[in-house]
Amino acid sequence: MIRREIPKGRVQSFSQVIDKVSEIAQRVRERGDTALRELTLELDGIKLDSLVLDKDYIDGRASELGDEMREAIDRVWVQLTSFHEMMRPPNVGGGNGKIKYGVIWTALNRVGIYVPGGKKTYPSTLMMAGIPARVAGVSELFVSTPVRNRLDPAIAYIAQKLKVKAIYPVGGAQAIVAMAFGTESVSKVDKIIGPGNIYVQAAKYLVSGEVGIDGIEGPTELVVIADDSSDPKRIALDLMAQGEHGSSSLLVLISDSERILDEVSKLLNEGNEYFLVKVKSLDEAIDIANEIAPEHLSLYSSRAREYLSKVKNSAAVTLGDTPPALIDYAAGPDHILPTNGWSRFRGGITVFDFLKPISHVDAEKADENLIRAAMKIAEYEGFSIHARSIGVRYE
Repeated sequence: MIRREIPKGRVQSFSQVIDKVSEIAQRVRERGDTALRELTLELDGIKLDSLVLDKDYIDGRASELGDEMREAIDRVWVQLTSFHEMMRPPNVGGGNGKIKYGVIWTALNRVGIYVPGGKKTYPSTLMMAGIPARVAGVSELFVSTPVRNRLDPAIAYIAQKLKVKAIYPVGGAQAIVAMAFGTESVSKVDKIIGPGNIYVQAAKYLVSGEVGIDGIEGPTELVVIADDSSDPKRIALDLMAQGEHGSSSLLVLISDSERILDEVSKLLNEGNEYFLVKVKSLDEAIDIANEIAPEHLSLYSSRAREYLSKVKNSAAVTLGDTPPALIDYAAGPDHILPTNGWSRFRGGITVFDFLKPISHVDAEKADENLIRAAMKIAEYEGFSIHARSIGVRYE
């Protein structure tokens, strides 16, 4: 379906699943491994003999991966690692007067990675979550992914490269809850990363008071801004490519060229909803895109670099004839990206999602005027002991 209008918005509502997910969470918290086995059988039709895959089994599955796929993973691995290493922040230190201060960047200890599965497997997601975690210096990585028959050899190989501590053949909301709180077999983690369906996202929402999460991801989003120099066939392919993620994907083309809009509309397939928007200028197009705040933004224009500086809200931007799908696999930036307008206040996964700053101060010889100022503010707020605690050291 093609709509000649600006999308009114998108809503990710947990109202239809939150009660079910809450029930799942309660069962897992109360009954641990037993609940995981029961739920996996009830919801996925899979009987689990073990909740932790044997290392020899993982190694054996990895050895079955074909050479071409192995080489492809190795090549992409270098590209993604290079991108995330570029962002690894240094520890910093300085001083102001007689106070010395600084920041030490410390990696998280344990991270759980959720990799969706079922009819399809997504080894790229394991790379996108695991590589920045390893670059950041995370101590232990745990992976939970549904395994219907046998573990995907590509996932096994990537897990080897990441030195994953354990793989749990568990999917859905129950996997998220297990990693958040721990069970007899599943380790409790500090943060959970990874996409998934609405049940997975609702579970991440429910456990976010106990464990860190990357965000609440909804259906894929792509906004293409195109001028008359663009190739209609490639625009249509880009939109349909993101539409492969499902019929709920948000797919928008904004152009100042009626010709481009007309030609693209003739090429789009059925099964997805597309929004085609005519504007007077690309500046207007940028304004609309900033309001939508999409996951992916494609600046398909001969002046893409010029317009990049005007983009305020987008998780990932491709310039010129660059296919947005390249970010999904190999360009460098992560494909775990915020949706639902969340690019207004956060971006895609980077090493910063696996790091925390620890600030430190040495103020044994602090400036007297600064001490008096601190005491004055403390007294103003009614915290007289705070003031005394500061003052007694500098009398």
